[in-house]
Amino acid sequence: MLNRFRLYSGLVLLSFVTGHFINHALGLISINTMVTGTRYLLVPWQSFPGTVLFTGALLTHTGIALWSLWRRQTLRMSAWETTQIVLGLSAPFLLAAHVFGTRGLAETTTFDPSYYTTLTVLWVAAPWRGLLQAVAAVVVWTHACIGLHAWLRIYPVYARQQNIALAGAVLLPTLALAGYVAAGNRIRELAAQDGWVTSLFSQSGAEPGMTQLTMDRESNFQLAFAALLIALAVARLIRGQIDKRRKKPRLYYAPGNKMAELMPDATLLESIRAAGIPHASVCGGHGRCSTCRVRIGKGLETLEPASAHELKVLSRVTQSPSVRLACQLRPTDDIEIAALVRPDAGPNQAARRTGYRQGQELNVAFLFVDLRGSTKLSEQRLPFDVVFILNLFFAELAEALEETNGHYAQFNGDGLLAIYGLTSGPDQGCAEAIEGAKAMFRRLATLNQRLRDELVEDLKIGVGIHAGEAIVGSMGPPASPIISALGDNVNIAARLESQTKEFAVPMVISTTVAERSATPMDAQQHHSIRVKGRDQAVGVYAINHPDRLAPGTAKKDP
Repeated sequence: MLNRFRLYSGLVLLSFVTGHFINHALGLISINTMVTGTRYLLVPWQSFPGTVLFTGALLTHTGIALWSLWRRQTLRMSAWETTQIVLGLSAPFLLAAHVFGTRGLAETTTFDPSYYTTLTVLWVAAPWRGLLQAVAAVVVWTHACIGLHAWLRIYPVYARQQNIALAGAVLLPTLALAGYVAAGNRIRELAAQDGWVTSLFSQSGAEPGMTQLTMDRESNFQLAFAALLIALAVARLIRGQIDKRRKKPRLYYAPGNKMAELMPDATLLESIRAAGIPHASVCGGHGRCSTCRVRIGKGLETLEPASAHELKVLSRVTQSPSVRLACQLRPTDDIEIAALVRPDAGPNQAARRTGYRQGQELNVAFLFVDLRGSTKLSEQRLPFDVVFILNLFFAELAEALEETNGHYAQFNGDGLLAIYGLTSGPDQGCAEAIEGAKAMFRRLATLNQRLRDELVEDLKIGVGIHAGEAIVGSMGPPASPIISALGDNVNIAARLESQTKEFAVPMVISTTVAERSATPMDAQQHHSIRVKGRDQAVGVYAINHPDRLAPGTAKKDP
């Protein structure tokens, strides 16, 4: 809930700043145009509803930011989070003079802080404050853009339009600063006229002592805010010393078999960061993405149930009760966890919705392909030549998978396993697997034609296809995992590939694949075979001419 209030209040403040920037950009036309623009861009904020909305958003945003700093058990965080916090905390110091010199005087005195008087102060009376105002504008805008980017970057739509957003984020402040400079130069020209400045301030209701009043208010506010930050820092130090004396539960982290202490009242993500363990968190620990998710081993039963918000995020990637968001957990007992996302994960991983990556039983099709005579090939050639030919061979297989919606899952030296139906469903996956095999044979024929002067014999392959349930998920070392599959049906597909040698045909598919794909088959090609590890026979089709198979008519699952 606090994260939502921080987001909503930040959006209110961003709209306020955006209006100011657009109005400043009008200075490229004239100062009078800027004055006219205030009626539509700034005056609404000075109304009672606008004042309540802005003031409430400002206090809410600042208060939640300070509370978040207190709740953080460690200040270890990503570079972008640190930058955003530093810029956000520096903004009140930079903007104090401007706020008290404009809205503050307007509300408490008879002074009229129009664009003419404000620009005269910033460009003529105190130019150093004019420079400070420009710096403040850049600081506030950068702080807002970092927050907005961190919120939106987990959404695929934003990722596709990110360059446009970046262009807008750079263009608007550039135009605003350009308009600010253009208006300032015009003010300097007017101020060079005798008596113009005196007349302007006289008409604006300026009185002796207003400058000192503004400076006193500015310094008092800055001192008060600095004292608040110092008090917060001291309180954190005292709490840290108290926490050091407490006996802390242990965190056991995999991969790497790392061990660390859990910090009191800290989220699991904070404890991981405090231990210096790299861990993914695209949204910065606000529970908006799922990249910090972990699988809980020992200690799962001691955790509080997942909140509705956490369940909503987790539902995008898994239904397993042992998978939780590290940024939403506050464990109080020993806990064993395994990271499920690489520590360098980016927005692409955050936006993923496919649950099979974390391990799931799926009904899909499996295609095994093996290169015939690879041993003979290596005996007749130099190692470099063998690798060169194999790389060409696998490049063609990869293209065939790409064009038929297949997913590379396993490599075994002279062959591979592909999975079909991960996104299209089992029936359409079976049809796509057959089309994938046909594409492989076509591409292999083309490759043999290219290498006819290099090969004594044409390259040949055997293909086996089966379908059924298997465990599909991200497997392998953390640095380079792949989506692969395990199970009896995977083994059957491998056995069918080896049966191509027994039947002396290039492809063997199970009757399950033929039926699900709705591919017309020749009954004379049907056989029943015994597969090692299975009591029941498996019906198969031994196909001598895969290119003659008509496309299946299976429909894609909804």
